[in-house]
Amino acid sequence: MKLSSRSDYAAKAMLELSTTPDKPVNLAYLAQVEDISISYLEQIFSLLRKHGLVKSVRGPGGGYILSKPMSEITIGDIVRAIDMSRKSKKIEHAEKYTEPSYQPASQKMWEQLSTMVYDHLNTISLADVHNTSKQQIEHERDSSETRAA
Repeated sequence: MKLSSRSDYAAKAMLELSTTPDKPVNLAYLAQVEDISISYLEQIFSLLRKHGLVKSVRGPGGGYILSKPMSEITIGDIVRAIDMSRKSKKIEHAEKYTEPSYQPASQKMWEQLSTMVYDHLNTISLADVHNTSKQQIEHERDSSETRAA
């Protein structure tokens, strides 16, 4: 199983939105922070919005905000919104041109592993990642203050 760069950028962008949950973040800012194009982010946010993870705020100071509390959005939700949209198109295309036949054991194994990984990603909320990051920053600050003393 491989998570796409698109889902990686989506997760990072969602984490950025979680730092200011009530304040809209515009795509120009996210493009600068993530060092990616605005058009690429527009594609990502189109999928995130379609899956109900973000909503747009129009007008001056507009942008995107989380559509629900960060404790209710999992990393699995984000990955599924981004990668499963592309995967389902590939599956539909493949089903048109292949007949149902023998599935190799290795393919079954990777599907089971994939399910296990997604199950784990479904247990990690944006709030969990946000809080862990905050704790690590505080720990590093405390450690550097201790070394300086």
